[in-house]
Amino acid sequence: MATDAEENEDPIPSDVIANLPACPLPTHEHPTIKAWRKAQAVWEQHPEGVVLGADTVVALDDVVLNKPRNTDHAFAMLNRLSGRIHTVYTGLCVCGSIQTPGNESPTAIAKSPLQLDLVASAVTIAPLEPNTIADYIATGEPLDKAGAYGIQGLGGRLVREVIGSYTAVVGLPLPTVWRLLTTAGITTPHNPDAAYRNWLYKQGKEPLPCPPTSP
Repeated sequence: MATDAEENEDPIPSDVIANLPACPLPTHEHPTIKAWRKAQAVWEQHPEGVVLGADTVVALDDVVLNKPRNTDHAFAMLNRLSGRIHTVYTGLCVCGSIQTPGNESPTAIAKSPLQLDLVASAVTIAPLEPNTIADYIATGEPLDKAGAYGIQGLGGRLVREVIGSYTAVVGLPLPTVWRLLTTAGITTPHNPDAAYRNWLYKQGKEPLPCPPTSP
C-alpha cells in the first residue's frame, strides 16, 4: 500500500525514539523514522495484519542525496559520487504480529510489538568520465533514484564494490526482513542468508572476501 506518511512531521512517540537504531544523519532524515511513519499509517488502517515499511537514503559525507530534481542535478550527484565510497541506509519497521490461538482480542492486536531496524552498506562508485555519466542519465534511470543511480539496473555498471547488504542498496535487505517477519510470526521456507551461502558453496565461490557482500 502506497502512503506519503514519511512527509508527516507529527511528533515522534517516545517509545519509537528510545528504540531507534543509531544513525549519523539528522533525526528528520533518519530512514527508520520514515519507515515507521509509512508502516504506522498503513497499520492504523489494518491493525489485524503485519505491516512492513522501509525507506532508503543515500548519504555522502553524512549529507543525504535524494532523488535528482532534473538531469543537471543528476549529473552533479553522480560526479560527486564518482570514485568515492558512500553509504546507503535502509530503515525498516514492522508493526503487528500474527495472533496465537486464543489471543485474538482487539486489545492484544493493539499491543503487538513494534520492530525497528537500520541496515547500512558502503558502496564504492568507480571513477566516472563525464560521457559515461551523460550516457547513463540519457537512459532516464537516474531520475527517480536516490543518489541518481539504481544498482539493480544499468547503474550497477557504475558500482565497483558493496560492503554490506546488496539488497539493502536495492531497497529491501532480505536477511533483515526475514528476521523481522519471523519475529512477527510469519514463517518463510528459506533464510536468505543461508540460501545465499549455500549457493556460493555449490558454485565453488567460498570462502567469501572479508568483509563480504551479503544478500
